[in-house]
Amino acid sequence: MTSIKMLISFIILGILSTTHISNAGPLRNRYSKYLELDAVQRLIEYIRIDTSREENIKHAVDFWVSQANDAGLPYTVYAPAGKPIFVATLEGSDPSLPSIMLNSHMDVVTVDETEWMYPPFAGYMDANGDIFGRGTQDTKDIGVVYMEVLRKFKKDNITLERTIHVTVMPDEETGGKNGMQAFVKTKQFKALNIGFALDEGLTSSDDTLIATYIDRRPWQMEFTVHGEGGHGSSIAEETAAEKLHKLMDTIMAYRENQKDIMRTKNANDYTGFNSININMFHGGQAPNIIPSKMSLVVDMRLAPEAEASEMQALVDSWVQEAGNGTELSYIRHEQVSLPTALDNSNPYWVTFKNTLNNMGITVRSMVCPATSDIMVLRNLGIPALGFTTKSNTISRIHAKDEYINVETFLRGIEIYTELVKKLGNLKTC
Repeated sequence: MTSIKMLISFIILGILSTTHISNAGPLRNRYSKYLELDAVQRLIEYIRIDTSREENIKHAVDFWVSQANDAGLPYTVYAPAGKPIFVATLEGSDPSLPSIMLNSHMDVVTVDETEWMYPPFAGYMDANGDIFGRGTQDTKDIGVVYMEVLRKFKKDNITLERTIHVTVMPDEETGGKNGMQAFVKTKQFKALNIGFALDEGLTSSDDTLIATYIDRRPWQMEFTVHGEGGHGSSIAEETAAEKLHKLMDTIMAYRENQKDIMRTKNANDYTGFNSININMFHGGQAPNIIPSKMSLVVDMRLAPEAEASEMQALVDSWVQEAGNGTELSYIRHEQVSLPTALDNSNPYWVTFKNTLNNMGITVRSMVCPATSDIMVLRNLGIPALGFTTKSNTISRIHAKDEYINVETFLRGIEIYTELVKKLGNLKTC
């Protein structure tokens, strides 16, 4: 009888030890307590809005309106080009001073759910404290962090000298044409009197943090070639596929050349070479029809040193080499990307760097290998940095199993609180 009781006890103990808790991995551990925090719940709620679908952007706006109302912050939703732009404001004591802009975007790129360990729009936290979801690195995390900072200032009755604006754009992932690019042309944007901006940044694999001061220029191009069509049983001359193959060889040869240059660089040095990738193909009607038209989409990012005129001549030569009738259209074709000064001439940078250093944080400056809405601000002459607090994090931006560790997220709130406080009380400039 005693042995039976012992057996039952072991069974019950086993059941209890393997019981799942809500959204926190298989075992209750030191990370589980964080699920009780409002900030973490707000991040998870935001992740669960699938903004890879344009029709769900309105639900993200509803989320932000709810956050602003809950925090007691005034807000406005603008739509200069038909898509909503959310702006929440913490008024400063001296409105004559240029304001600080904390920018992020609510849209995210699409996913292939079959590749993910956990559903990409569930906000699932595993036993290691990693919260998985599309947007956890790009950029739903920092959007929530920004609002948590303003929420804290409001709750604690802290008034900074400068006004702080939290802005959330609707279409950064598709180029920002109906978001930031349209917004900066409005009188409403000019009325914000932006003096300095922070926007999305890069993850860091170690304890240091990264600040980007210039973006590479995106040239996203669609090449369309034409050739002889016909029955699939024939061997036609000068088919579209042959021309496309020739064009691909030319582009890939250039890519290999740029890879050779890249290999001579230190890690995270994106100067001196251009990235280029063939990302999409289109063509064909049926298995037994030779297509008379085929196309490919190329994504090229120009290094800061690259001359736009020289790159244009190179791309035009590819069109000529591909043969008569080859067409080129641009999805995005940015000619200019201005840098933000990282020296004593920029008091925002000095304050930013000193604040982090005083917190024991080392910040590394670098060229952003990609492009964000912040390029639009820099090109207007507004100093701006790409920055995030995701240290010791594997970069999975636009990749499967995108995640942020819950403690990294919470530490980000602490870091941004100090940064915004110092920047918001900067008296000069």
